[in-house]
Amino acid sequence: MLSTTKSKSCLAALAASVPLSVAVFGSSPDGAERAPVIEMPHWGYGYHRNLDKDEIDRLLVEIPDPERLRRWHDLLAERPHRAGTPGDEQVVDRLVEIFESMGLKVERHPFWAYLPEPVDAAVEIVSPDRLSLAVSEPAIEEDPDMAHPELDIGWNAWSGSGDVTGRVVYANYGTIEDFEKLEELGVDVEGAIVIARYGRGYRGHKAKFAEAAGAAGLILYTDPMDSGYMRGLVYPEGGWAAGWYIQSGSLKTLPWAGDALTPGYYAGEDVERLDPEELDLPRIPVQPIGYDAAHEILKRMTGQGVPSGWQGGLPLAYRVTGGDELRVRVMVEQRAEIRRQENVIATLKGAHEPDRFIVVGGHHDAWGHGAGDPLAGTICIIEAARTFSELAERGMRPARTIVFAAWGAEEYGLIGSTEWVEERMGQGLRDNCIAYINLDMSAMGPRFRASSSPSLRRAIAHASTVVPTAGNPDKTVYEDWVERGADAVFDDEPRIGDLGGGSDHVPFWFHAGVPSAGFGAGPTDGVSYHSNADTLTWYRQIVGDDYESALMVTRMTNATVARLANLRFVPLSPARDGVAAGREADRLARLAIQRGIISDGTGASDGAAPDREQLRAWVAVRMIGEHDDVGHVIRWMEDERMERLAKVESDGIGAFNRDTIERARSFIDDEGLAGREWYKNFLISTNPNTGYGNVLLPSLRDALDAGDGEAFWRELVRLNRMMERSSTPGV
Repeated sequence: MLSTTKSKSCLAALAASVPLSVAVFGSSPDGAERAPVIEMPHWGYGYHRNLDKDEIDRLLVEIPDPERLRRWHDLLAERPHRAGTPGDEQVVDRLVEIFESMGLKVERHPFWAYLPEPVDAAVEIVSPDRLSLAVSEPAIEEDPDMAHPELDIGWNAWSGSGDVTGRVVYANYGTIEDFEKLEELGVDVEGAIVIARYGRGYRGHKAKFAEAAGAAGLILYTDPMDSGYMRGLVYPEGGWAAGWYIQSGSLKTLPWAGDALTPGYYAGEDVERLDPEELDLPRIPVQPIGYDAAHEILKRMTGQGVPSGWQGGLPLAYRVTGGDELRVRVMVEQRAEIRRQENVIATLKGAHEPDRFIVVGGHHDAWGHGAGDPLAGTICIIEAARTFSELAERGMRPARTIVFAAWGAEEYGLIGSTEWVEERMGQGLRDNCIAYINLDMSAMGPRFRASSSPSLRRAIAHASTVVPTAGNPDKTVYEDWVERGADAVFDDEPRIGDLGGGSDHVPFWFHAGVPSAGFGAGPTDGVSYHSNADTLTWYRQIVGDDYESALMVTRMTNATVARLANLRFVPLSPARDGVAAGREADRLARLAIQRGIISDGTGASDGAAPDREQLRAWVAVRMIGEHDDVGHVIRWMEDERMERLAKVESDGIGAFNRDTIERARSFIDDEGLAGREWYKNFLISTNPNTGYGNVLLPSLRDALDAGDGEAFWRELVRLNRMMERSSTPGV
């Protein structure tokens, strides 16, 4: 905080010369009224001069058909289709056939990826007695698909191969904080078999932290407290995880997405590749099991009790160490090789701006049948494609091109989507791709939700006003969504989250800088995630067989894509990226001052003192962070800009849209983040310690965590320049 009147007056004088971001955000327009979210005045509903936009919206809602969604589900979930298997090849063939039947231009986009597969695995209690534990899920009478002969054992892709035996250490969720707690308790992990429960982070980081602590092997299981009988009835009576449920999944934690051997460039057939032996992949064996099997280990543990918050849901007292007698064996054998895989790319060419495009995507590979993950999203992509194809047949072709994509090998580390993005980075993707919408495991319940880039949120909110919510045609998604929580800045818009890691938006948003969103719906009264129980039987029993959830997600996709593809002015709001950056930078700067890492320029701290440019950057973020109604200002900016340009000629529209797309990339720097240069988005990145989460202003956060005042000021200046670019009115 400013500590003296003199310092305040000096900073106020300096504010007169701060960058444009401050001038924009630091004052409110006199007499301007807040534009309601249900309107986007002056943006112009595209090129369909002979059709009212309300009629288009009606068709976007009317055309999707729940029976069609069910049919797509039947076709794609018929057999297991892990990447690299005949089942996945069948899914690709069917997707090609489906999209071609709609009259779309279809491409089988190949890539050659380094992929592992399971060979064998075992978990065994060696002493004080001997007991082999299940590493596969049983066939159950109520769900015939679980008896399919092509289903795998439970496994964690990218595990090290090995056969180890050791004493046991329980590490709660296996987070970095949990391993720090073990060290604080004086627990020796060196040479031990660690057992940890799923949750609170990506499984790959659990393996990484266990190996760094010296563990010889790792066992992962789903605890009944988190997803089993403590939550409700278990499958097949209910939807929650039974004791045999095993979650498979990837462990890859490399500092880039996509193929492990071709970081930052397309995995073509004959490209130069890294040596697999040099990759920072797990060296220790890692094996998932069910909680019935985990119970057998945990009930034999006799060591010290767990700290507060570590007790799970099994009927026993959880302990940190296993005692002197308990020994457990873990054996994993996997092999990896380079394999040809395919993305399926279906394109509907735009009528007026064909070079600019929107991508709607999700993956086609699964760990088993994949009825939920990924197909509860894939079927919505297909039905959205059918909607726009039918509109085109009726003479309502979109103004801009729409690409419908089904990505390959997502489950092994977002490989197919990343290879497509990396190949097209030199082909104008960053200049011409307006937005990416990700549908992965999307239709899992009645309530719509979304995470997105800030610049996309107004278009998504606007789309939600014309879509009925699942199971209630008299209530819009917007009404239901806002009732559950409004945005902190734009209080008449629903709360839309920030994107984290874990799905195919990552290469678009974090690498290429394409504004992105992930659509979903929930809640689900159960879990089948990455299990052999992820079948049509489970889905229709637990999510529902009326396909209302998938219908809602499809309609929301249609309405959002229609705005992105048809509005004359590309409906991105880059200044909102600047608002998000300014508010977070203000928070981090205050924290840095409290910690004594930087000085506020008044001499009140021993931290690094700012020079003039740094102080200007600091004033800029403070003015954003302290503004009482920044949402009002930004909304006024958006609409004033539209009104000013509402009557421009077509060549002016093109210039405006180029400017908007460029400003939406303001926080992209090809230098990349320190230590993980593949990630080029300085507004937000995946959380390097959890994988699924996110970190706002990662370079500034890194400087703060390192206690580096000079680096903090340097990054604050960089970010303020990016804020300035994003908020400049431009054309």
